[in-house]
Amino acid sequence: MQEYQSYKLNRITEADQKDLITVIVACYNIETYIRRCVDSITAQTYKNLEILITDDGSTDSSGAICDELASKDPRIKVYHTDNHGLGLARDYAMDRASGTYITFVDGDDYIEPRMYEEMMAAMKAFDTDIVVAGYKNIFESDSIVSKAYKVPKVKKVDWAADYNDSALDTGNGVSIEQDDYYSTDLAFMNSEDLLRALVEEDEKYVVQNCAWNKLYKRSFVEEGDKLRFPEGHYEDIVYTTKLLSKISSGVVICDKLYNYITDRSGSIMNQGVKWDILTQQIPAYKARNKVLVDAGYPELAYIHQYMVYKKLLLLYTQVRRSKDPEKKAKMDALADVIRGVKDNYAKVYSCRIANPHQELRMKLFLKNTMLYNSFMAVNDTFIIPVKVWISNKL
Repeated sequence: MQEYQSYKLNRITEADQKDLITVIVACYNIETYIRRCVDSITAQTYKNLEILITDDGSTDSSGAICDELASKDPRIKVYHTDNHGLGLARDYAMDRASGTYITFVDGDDYIEPRMYEEMMAAMKAFDTDIVVAGYKNIFESDSIVSKAYKVPKVKKVDWAADYNDSALDTGNGVSIEQDDYYSTDLAFMNSEDLLRALVEEDEKYVVQNCAWNKLYKRSFVEEGDKLRFPEGHYEDIVYTTKLLSKISSGVVICDKLYNYITDRSGSIMNQGVKWDILTQQIPAYKARNKVLVDAGYPELAYIHQYMVYKKLLLLYTQVRRSKDPEKKAKMDALADVIRGVKDNYAKVYSCRIANPHQELRMKLFLKNTMLYNSFMAVNDTFIIPVKVWISNKL
């Protein structure tokens, strides 16, 4: 991995925007958000876009809003399908894409006006296969966001007026006055570097499972066995891992160019510890592990397992603290999955990033679940409050 600070990416004039980017938006019952999302795409400083929207069987006015937006911009195409879920909605549009590059935006999110120009500039500067951008968590409950967007009828935002090309916000509180370049911290990585940043959840170079902060050559998902999203939730986990294992190199830029709505009511990511974590997320993690092994990265596979078991212990604790009516059944089911670590215990907990405290917790859990629960109850009731009190006094 090669890191660069304040790297200057040359801006791309409209005359030089030769490569077509396909932007895919899946839309399902998000009438309050979809206009903002599409407006943020059509206002991009990179103009050579093909915007494909799959209305995935919406029962509200989302489909009609998409049709209205398409009537005003010839770059937009809308497909109306039965409801099959996010992954298959994306696949439907992917099968109809014609861009040299491909990217995704979730219909309830929105993007910064310079996002694709800056990402294409990085793509060209390093002659690479994929560019990954940073993102901001936007809270729907935040008063500013709520006043601007959380209304029954969202007014169209004049993005072009709000963001002029001569003074663009980098997403980090710094404005760019120059017209000829963007400046950002970034890292040039090979495939293994990208997979490592993904698996280890690097906090500076945020790769993430998500499809929406990445721009890449469409040829990588079309050549050979076509890469498509699986049906169901957590579809990004396997898709992204397979994608990164296929590419040669990529650039991760630190500018936060994507705005991710974190706490939208009704979002599948905002519904607590649900059964589909067991029925869909954990199988997806197992499938990812196989992808890593098959790609020749057994060390990363063990690191991935370590991260998964760390999360499962946290989920177990979260359920234990909850008032979920299915609490005992979920705790038992999670416990059964967690005990599966025994076969690979030594290798998983001797991986490069393993924390000795996590190993002790796992040992305690595997030795006696009731004792583990008692320990965590004491931790919640006494140890954490004392730590918080001491921290506040310092």
